[in-house]
Amino acid sequence: TRSITTGGVVVVKMAVPSQTEIALFSFLLARAVFSAFFSNISDCDEVYNYWEPTHYLLHGSGMQTWEYSPVYALRSYSYLLLHALVLWPLQQLGFNKVESFYGLRLALAVATVIAEVKLYYAIKNYQFGPAVARIYVLLSAISTGLFISSAAFLPSSTAMILCTYGMAAWYSRQDGVTVLSIAASTIVGWPFSGALGVPFAFDVMFNWQRLKASIGYGILALVAILGPLVAIDSWVYQKFVIAPLNIVTYNVLSSNTSSELYGTEPWSFYFLNCLLNFNLTFVFALAAPVILVLSSFSSTLRKAGGTTRLGLLALAPMWLWLAIFVPQPHKEERFLFPIYPMICLSGAVGIVRLSAALVAFSPDKLKWLASRMMALVLATILVLSLLRTSALYKNYNAPLQVYDKLSTVLTKRSPSECQVCVGKEWYRYPSSFFLPNDCRLAFLKSEFGGQLPQQFAQHNGTSVIPDNMNDMNREETSRYVGVSDCTVVVDRITKETTPLEPNLVKQGWTAAGCVPFLDASRSNALGRALAPVPGFEAYFKTSFDRYCVLVPPKTSN
Repeated sequence: TRSITTGGVVVVKMAVPSQTEIALFSFLLARAVFSAFFSNISDCDEVYNYWEPTHYLLHGSGMQTWEYSPVYALRSYSYLLLHALVLWPLQQLGFNKVESFYGLRLALAVATVIAEVKLYYAIKNYQFGPAVARIYVLLSAISTGLFISSAAFLPSSTAMILCTYGMAAWYSRQDGVTVLSIAASTIVGWPFSGALGVPFAFDVMFNWQRLKASIGYGILALVAILGPLVAIDSWVYQKFVIAPLNIVTYNVLSSNTSSELYGTEPWSFYFLNCLLNFNLTFVFALAAPVILVLSSFSSTLRKAGGTTRLGLLALAPMWLWLAIFVPQPHKEERFLFPIYPMICLSGAVGIVRLSAALVAFSPDKLKWLASRMMALVLATILVLSLLRTSALYKNYNAPLQVYDKLSTVLTKRSPSECQVCVGKEWYRYPSSFFLPNDCRLAFLKSEFGGQLPQQFAQHNGTSVIPDNMNDMNREETSRYVGVSDCTVVVDRITKETTPLEPNLVKQGWTAAGCVPFLDASRSNALGRALAPVPGFEAYFKTSFDRYCVLVPPKTSN
């Protein structure tokens, strides 16, 4: 810590990172850059519910989902406008739309790093000690889960950033910052993230002074955050709207609607997902409470930092979140984003405490092996994480690469009216930020039988009630165009075809700008999950399709 003095009086105390900390934070920043530029868009909700309406606000065109119909008003335009505050200056500085897209992703990834650095200092100085803090940063920097989530334009990622900052403030006894962070996450980000504040509420409820102050900050948050959000959304929708309440009502309180309309998964879904994205880190995260309790019986291990009671309370948000979301039939990977940093923290606690126990209680002849356990575990996590992250890019990044080439293909054709069509690959469309300004997205009928988005109305699109929208995921046939209306089609050329999902190349279309995309049905589990290990390629069976821009035969060169 460096002190700045004036006349012998300490005015400011600044935490100056050590060389080790600078190296650790550099790893986090490196992950942020790689996440921004190389991570996939793993959820079509990110595109159609956030990138597309934001594109409409900035450029006057974009796809509208039923959630943005004023009839339902489940989504907040205030949330979009906060991100537009990053995009608009980039646009004014001359960045094109694709560059602005990656610019926002980089800003989100860096915001995640800022929250993680604050959590590092909170862990180091107030909770579990320097060893756990260092391992937490290492696990986070190499985590595939954080690679996926930190640059995503999703409320659950926003909740992850704000709740991580709030958890760090809680550990540091900055109750006001905790309340405001959790409140902002709940009101502006994702309403369900408020559940992560329950352990903090339990912590302060037995201290009247802290409780009274926290209630005051809660009232301040309602006035300073919810008030402007309601005012902005009501102005944009041209009706009184409390978007966070509407989404809770639709998903939880209403008996007429259900998120199960969009698919269900078994209870094991989240555990398998976390094993893929965190591998051994998740195993140690699950074991951490048991390890903490057992460590409390040893005076030597109790000195490792933090009391067992406070340690368990600090790890409680992860378990509370799992207890809420695992039983829900409708499951999506992004629903766990808010606790991804908590998984890394819990994993770090488990690794450090178990390593200390092995060193303390191993026979003298085995102490050398026990002392190297942590390094062995970290090396295994690093290798598995790199293989998983590399596989995600190699196997599934084709849509971003192909759409990045789209402008070049369209420029060669110089169409007067541009309509980019997608069929079965509608859910991998990366947003209108990849389309030239005079191009629009259109849908071809495929085997998918649910409701697709439609273009915002050209004028007053945020307040005009659109036709042909419902909240029951019923198919709206008004969405579709004929293939003859398409300037180009972006599609995955697969070995299996159906009458609704044909191979257009066999019908005379020309494939351009193709990139390999994994054929999951013809690849084994190991090949889908991890990049091949040199020397063991035979165990990684993979098969790839071509992801292409398809040009119609009548105008192909």
